Amino acid sequence: MDDRARYETVKSRLRAMGEGTAQQVHDAMMDPNPYSVREVESTLDEMVLSEAGEFERVGDSYLWKKSYRFRMGTE
Repeated sequence: MDDRARYETVKSRLRAMGEGTAQQVHDAMMDPNPYSVREVESTLDEMVLSEAGEFERVGDSYLWKKSYRFRMGTE
């Protein structure tokens, strides 16, 4: 799988989850999964840098800043 496809897959999974650790994002991806948790974490770190308006990292968790769409009733 090329880097762009991995980037889009990881991005899609984090958006679907709203937030999660690299391991959780990795585990939520469809099998077969041709890359490691470390590659997923690197991709998530790249997303945080290149798309800072949409994604952030807090501790071990990566957050999609627009995750409020999935958390109805919480502040």
